[in-house]
Amino acid sequence: MLWLTDPFSASFMVNALLGGSLVAATCGVVGTWVVIRGMAFLGEAIGHGMLPGVALATVLGLPALLGGAVSAAAMSATIGLLQRRGRLSYDTSIGLLFVGMLSLGIIIVSHSRSFATDATVMLFGDILAINRTDLTMLAIAFAVTATIAAVFHRSFVAAAFDVRVAATLGLRPRLAQVMLVALVTLAVVASYQAVGSLLVVGLLLAPAVAAGRWTRRIGPTMLAASAFGVASVIGGLLVSWHFGTAAGSSIAATAILFAALSALARGGYDHLQIRWATHAEERPAAPRQSKPRARQLAATAAAVGILATGCAPVGGAPDASAPTGSAAASEADGHGAIEGAEEVSEPPLHLVTSDADGRVGLLDLLTEESSQLGEVDAPLAAATDGRYLFLTTEAGLEIVDSGAWTWDHTDHFHYYRQPPRVAGLVPGEGDAVVGTPTLPTAGSTGVFFSGSSEAVLLDNHALSQGRIKETFRLDLEPHDGLVAPVGAGALITVPDAASNVQRVQYYDDDGDPVDGLAADCPAASGTITTRVGVAIGCADGAVLATGAEGGPELTVIPYPNDAGAPPATEFSGRKGRPTVAGLAGESGEAKDIWLLDTRAESWSLVEADRELAAVTAVDDADGHVVALAADGSVRVYSAETGEELGATEPLVDAPVDSVQIVADAQRAYVSDPAAGVVHEIAYASEVRVARSLETPTTPDYFAETGR
Repeated sequence: MLWLTDPFSASFMVNALLGGSLVAATCGVVGTWVVIRGMAFLGEAIGHGMLPGVALATVLGLPALLGGAVSAAAMSATIGLLQRRGRLSYDTSIGLLFVGMLSLGIIIVSHSRSFATDATVMLFGDILAINRTDLTMLAIAFAVTATIAAVFHRSFVAAAFDVRVAATLGLRPRLAQVMLVALVTLAVVASYQAVGSLLVVGLLLAPAVAAGRWTRRIGPTMLAASAFGVASVIGGLLVSWHFGTAAGSSIAATAILFAALSALARGGYDHLQIRWATHAEERPAAPRQSKPRARQLAATAAAVGILATGCAPVGGAPDASAPTGSAAASEADGHGAIEGAEEVSEPPLHLVTSDADGRVGLLDLLTEESSQLGEVDAPLAAATDGRYLFLTTEAGLEIVDSGAWTWDHTDHFHYYRQPPRVAGLVPGEGDAVVGTPTLPTAGSTGVFFSGSSEAVLLDNHALSQGRIKETFRLDLEPHDGLVAPVGAGALITVPDAASNVQRVQYYDDDGDPVDGLAADCPAASGTITTRVGVAIGCADGAVLATGAEGGPELTVIPYPNDAGAPPATEFSGRKGRPTVAGLAGESGEAKDIWLLDTRAESWSLVEADRELAAVTAVDDADGHVVALAADGSVRVYSAETGEELGATEPLVDAPVDSVQIVADAQRAYVSDPAAGVVHEIAYASEVRVARSLETPTTPDYFAETGR
């Protein structure tokens, strides 16, 4: 289900879904009347009539939506005026104004020399640019639409059948016609951002036509049309995400497709009903059954109940049989929720930063509000798991809790937020190598201290509540190693004195080695957890640990025989994704990128042909790989072809050894300590700097959290 859930992990896609759903609901209500009254041409005309207002507002620097609303309202009023006082018919008036307003809009557009992008938005919409202000306006538009439709419902119904009867009943059909035109205008203006002026009629008509195949009552038709519209928005956004098509056009095309499929399905259903009735006449009469509608309602209620219980409410009673700190325990506690946490509707993305002196701050990526979290000892290195920032200091490992995390429930996600804090210190000597799971509220976090060769396993369930609880702490033979948490235990490096080859050995949650669960891994370095399992880099490939019931299964993934490139010593990738990336060699000297696909259990090499300092794999539909070059520029490559897809100008002054880069579904973040900012890089369609974010502390170390 990754193809269905991953697109909506990005906040702009969530906004697009919410905004599109509000538009679909508005069009579902209005479109039902448009189909009943045969007003499709009016909707198309008003959509084109918006053009001069939008174009003029853009030229003058005013809100485009305001200009479109004024222009559409003026056109609607003029149509009514011509119909009442002139000798022109209704459709002739619409036709003349349709062409006149479209021509005026094109004249204004052609008069501006830099109108290409705005013209495209006008014609086809830009649903992916919907923001919170737009969502508020769309919610207001839907509320107004629903209110008018409810207040004038009797008038609309009477006027649809016979204007004279409506007048006799005192239902004021002329006012009803004016309000209906106003509703069409409001729906067209509200839909402008989603599908543009050219395609708006698709959302007005297609869902209502699809719904009309199954119900003849106006209320149910509106509800079904809204449902078809929302489904069109979801389908269109998914098509746009995975195939790189225009979002507005994809939504309109999906709506038309649903209308066609609905017609085919209804035709097939009617054909089966006729055949069933024919055969029924030849059979003895059967005992009377309950009404079909009652059976349908019962089935629907059962389905809704099943879906509702598929994801228990947050804060439900925990499963007493689930072991503390395990994934099962956290899920039973409410899908990653903890006491005092707030579930939110979108990923609460933050940047946690620390300067070289240990001052720690937090920046909200949605609001750009910043705050100070406190101070720790001077950091030496940093790591993250998507919630915590782990800072290595001379005294041990300081843990900073951003208070933001995502629970991956396989086919959907839960997002949580609580107050951020400095959680505390895990004492230890020397550099700390941190291994983390994909779910920060479940399982364990592993820490290996090089100075004392101690392996520590921390209980993440306790850590999420602000307590540092060690599951075990092992004193090992002196060596440079790592700890990779797997299930309730961990893979820990151990030196093999007999073969002089380093190995990884599985230890259970009591800290005891498990016989038969070990694999050779010379020069083990770099551990990362993916959706498939835990990967550890070795001099000759990687060890992949999958499954945790009764101990993991260990698979050795060797480098290709003809690799001819140095091994990767560190890995980075979008959180939880199967494919990760690592530099083939030392930072600042490597010119190639290793990609490890843990799902296919294979390696591939991307030749960058330039010196690179850091790299991370996005593992999206287009296979983006984002790298920081030694000259301080950000470069994006195709994982499939190795082609360089784009690059920025140098953003960070050399040397770039201390610069970090992370990536999520649509953005990459590059620290620039000298300038005191973190650059947000858009890489999906074009490679550019989207924002340069001023962080509350100098970003000598940073992490993106909440994803």
